[in-house]
Amino acid sequence: MLSLSKIKGAFSRFFDRGEPYLLVEILNHYVQVTFFHCHQKKKEITVVKNWIREVPDFTIANVIEEAKLLLRKIRKLEQYKIIVSLDSGLATSIYSSVSLIRTHPKEVIDEADMDNLISQAIWRFFDRNRFRVAQKMGIDEVDVLLSDVRIRGIKLDGHKIINPVGFKSKFVEIFFSQTFTPRDFMRQLRDSLPKESVVLIAETGSIIGNVISKSLDKDDFFIANLFPDQSVIFSSSAERLGHLDSFGWGEKNLHASLSQQYKLDLITTRAVVDRYIAGDASPVFLRRFEAMVADELGVFAKGLESVTDSENSPVYINSFFSIPPIIFSDRFQSYFNRRLQLVPLSTQFITEKFGFAVQFKKSVQIKNNNTFLAAVSEVNFLPHNSAMSHLANRRVRWLLT
Repeated sequence: MLSLSKIKGAFSRFFDRGEPYLLVEILNHYVQVTFFHCHQKKKEITVVKNWIREVPDFTIANVIEEAKLLLRKIRKLEQYKIIVSLDSGLATSIYSSVSLIRTHPKEVIDEADMDNLISQAIWRFFDRNRFRVAQKMGIDEVDVLLSDVRIRGIKLDGHKIINPVGFKSKFVEIFFSQTFTPRDFMRQLRDSLPKESVVLIAETGSIIGNVISKSLDKDDFFIANLFPDQSVIFSSSAERLGHLDSFGWGEKNLHASLSQQYKLDLITTRAVVDRYIAGDASPVFLRRFEAMVADELGVFAKGLESVTDSENSPVYINSFFSIPPIIFSDRFQSYFNRRLQLVPLSTQFITEKFGFAVQFKKSVQIKNNNTFLAAVSEVNFLPHNSAMSHLANRRVRWLLT
């Protein structure tokens, strides 16, 4: 028979699991919904369940339909905190800043003044970026929707300030992250989600970039997300973090090339690549196969070299398929005209920095752990000015109509 203390302990553990979250990921070739608990004080993440649907024909209509099918599996969505992490074709998140000059620098900043400064900065940021954002997502400027705003920090005359109210200054610099989405997509997605439960909407690659920047305490690097049919590149610098470019190379290109060379069907080719990566073949075959793999990966190397502009900045590779390890070897450098340091993106960059533990239930198989952990960290472990961010999002409601 259980003692009273054991019963109390069991109930305590049951009700102290942390806050319930849903991560909704809509990425290049799939839609995934992950249910997890986050206990901020204990720094514990428990991943309970996930649902995933492949979307080979990646259109707004198709991904919305698949997202709706998955979300219908979950009762009482309003009980969860919801994070929405989106493909670069469906969202653009930019981390940067806006500098303003106050008309009356000798006057103390009050709440009305701060409200006005935030409004000016939001509009200037939006106006500065919407043309390029529209081009990137293939939509008209009028269809660019500002869906999420976070204030990451404020400087007065070059000095970091938590709360500017009560201070004097001539120059005000507001550090933002802003997420832009296509109007039609966001309206359809919003119909499936309780608005008050959504705590973040952002572009996946930019989230990863920001978390890695804070994890490594550095700004100058690139991230390459490798999908089935494209590679999407993000850049981070002291001035800006966000989407840089993309080019048409991915897993399909690798398999198609090898399939043609070996006269194999694609299913067999995939199996051979998996055995090569596992080293499950004779040394002679592995050497010959690696040479062919390297030649096709050379196409990726040329594409990467064409969109990056620095040989001193590392490129963190976040692959959504099993990438041949030769890509990280010194031998692979011969495929570049200048030296590029390719580094596999590891979840340790995130978990070791923020010091939280992750537990997965047996039935859970997440598509990409890096995207999951980056989204969790962005919401729970990275600082931002909650009060100012709330004010900023109130001020952009007129842009959401």
